Amino acid sequence: MKISDTINEIVNKPEHYDNSNGSIYKFCEQQKLNSYEFDLIKRIVRCRKKGQFIEDLEKTKVLIDLYLKEQKDGN
Repeated sequence: MKISDTINEIVNKPEHYDNSNGSIYKFCEQQKLNSYEFDLIKRIVRCRKKGQFIEDLEKTKVLIDLYLKEQKDGN
């Protein structure tokens, strides 16, 4: 048994945490995304799975605005 299978048995995870096609964490790390980019990708990928589509996309819009502001302030 793989360690990930063991963890899945131990941890009661929400259904939208399905990593059967690979981990979003691994993908974002491979793409060298920063924390904002990771969070944006994660929110967009999961918004339909959680059943809170509009709320999740609204939060994503807020995060995009914050990311833009911090990028402008940093330059």
